[in-house]
Amino acid sequence: MSERIVVAMSGGVDSSVAAALLAEAGHTLVGVTLKLQECHDAHGSRSCCGVDGITRAREVAGRLGFPHYVLDCVRDFETLVLGPAWREYAAGRTPSPCLLCNERVKFGVLLDWAGRLGIARVATGHYARLERDPEGRPALLRGRDIAKDQSYFLAGLAPAQLERAVFPVGHLRKPEVRTLAQCHD
Repeated sequence: MSERIVVAMSGGVDSSVAAALLAEAGHTLVGVTLKLQECHDAHGSRSCCGVDGITRAREVAGRLGFPHYVLDCVRDFETLVLGPAWREYAAGRTPSPCLLCNERVKFGVLLDWAGRLGIARVATGHYARLERDPEGRPALLRGRDIAKDQSYFLAGLAPAQLERAVFPVGHLRKPEVRTLAQCHD
């Protein structure tokens, strides 16, 4: 069944292939790159918000025929991810900022934004899979490519967030994703 889906796009190969797979399946997409920090000097960097990544994401969205937006999440990232992480470090603990970012920004702020557009689901290029447990609840599983598995970065997602998540590359291995990317160039 075709549906409208927001695709989080970093400009990298994984999120680009995720978008291509969803487009090929007939879904109506809206691409979004999250700006997580001020990136004035990020040209050529591989950071999450580098200008080059935004440009690549926008080019992929254009080739695939859907709109692309940049969502300014700098303040949200500082408040919801960096602040709590620094407090944990100061207390002698070792937090995982990626867990917080996925839970609070990608599947928090971005899901809320998608909901305001009337879009129920958000897709990412994470190497993770979703299935249903015996009671019908979403169950987070490792990505098929164990060497690239990112399910541990998503471990903090609540069942309601998992219900709205889509991981199109989770059933693939990284070499397969690279091959698909070359086919879509």
